[in-house]
Amino acid sequence: MFKRTGPLASRREVFLFLGFYLLTTLVVYTLKWWVYHGDNVGPPYYFDASQFWAAAGAQFTINLILTVPIWYLTVVRLQDQPLQNVIGVHLLLLPAFVLISHLTLVVVKDWFGWAFIWSGRNLVWLHYMQALFYIVQFGLVHTYVFQRRYAAELAAKAALREAVLQSQITALKAQVDPHFLHNLFNSVNASIPPENERTRELIIQLSDLFRYQNLAAQQPTMTVAEEMGFISNYLNLIKVRFKDNIGIHLHLDPEAAQRHIPPMLLQPLVENAIRHGLTPQIGYGEIHVRAEAIGEKTRFTVADSGVGIPDKSDLFSRGLGLSNVRLRLQKISHTDLKITDRQPSGVQVSFEL
Repeated sequence: MFKRTGPLASRREVFLFLGFYLLTTLVVYTLKWWVYHGDNVGPPYYFDASQFWAAAGAQFTINLILTVPIWYLTVVRLQDQPLQNVIGVHLLLLPAFVLISHLTLVVVKDWFGWAFIWSGRNLVWLHYMQALFYIVQFGLVHTYVFQRRYAAELAAKAALREAVLQSQITALKAQVDPHFLHNLFNSVNASIPPENERTRELIIQLSDLFRYQNLAAQQPTMTVAEEMGFISNYLNLIKVRFKDNIGIHLHLDPEAAQRHIPPMLLQPLVENAIRHGLTPQIGYGEIHVRAEAIGEKTRFTVADSGVGIPDKSDLFSRGLGLSNVRLRLQKISHTDLKITDRQPSGVQVSFEL
C-alpha cells in the first residue's frame, strides 16, 4: 500500500547515508591512529591520505559498495515481505558480506603495498567488528524505513478521517427525509400530463437516483448490477443537459453482475470525467463505463473522449471526489486508481476489486 513511487532514495537520504559512512570511517581511523600512538608522531601523520586509506578508507569504501545491492534486495525488493523473512535473508548475507569484504581488502592492500597487520585472534576480532557494523547499519536503515512507513500510514489515516468527515458534513448539509422526497416525486409525477411522457420518465429516474443513494447510505455493499443501474440513471439525467453532444456506452459483464462492491465508487469518477473531460470540450464527446470479470476480481473502467489532463500532478487536488475514491480503495483492498491517457484524446480511470 505504501510503496515508494518516486526515486528509490531521496537526495537527503543519500546524503545522510554517505554522511554516516564518512563519520564512521573518521571515527575508526581516529581510534586506530590513537591506539597505535599516531599522536606521538604528530598531525602530518593523521592527515596523510595514504595512511587514511590504508587504515580505514579502503575498508569502508568496500563495505559501501557491498551494502548497496544488499540494501536494494532487503529494503526495496523485499519491502512487502514479513520482517522475519527479511531477517532470514540478512542472516544469510551477513557472513558473505564479512568474507567478501575481507578478501577484497586483502587484494586491495596487496595491490597498493599496504601492510595487513590483522591475523590470528586479531582477525577474528576484525570479522566480529565487520559483522557488528553490518548489523548496526542495517538496523538503522530498517528503523528509518519502518518509521517512514509508520508516518505514511498515520498521514493516510488522517486523510481518510478528513475525507469521511467532509463526506459526513456534506451529507448533513443535504440531508432531507427520503420518504418526503419519494412522496414529492410521486406527487409531481402524478401531476404531469400524459403527453409529457419524457418528463415523467426523467422524474422516475431522478426518484430512483435518490432511492439508490438512500439505500447505499444504509448498506456496506451493493451488487455491481445495482451500481451500474445507478450510473445509467445518472448519465441519462446528464444527457438532458448535453442532449446529442454526449454518447453513453455502458458494459456490464454478466459474470460480474451479482458481485458486491462498496456503493458510490463509480459516480465520482463519472462526474469527474464529465466535469473535467467533456464539459470543456466543444462538440460531441463520449463516456464509457465498463464492469468486467477478471478472474476472481472485477475491473471497473471509466473513460472519456474529452480534452484530457496533460498535467496529472494535481489530479487529486481537484475536489474531494477522486481523493475519496482513492482513499476508500486503499482502505478497503489496498488497491489504487490507474489513470492513463486515451487515444486520440481523453482519460481512462480504472481499478480492480
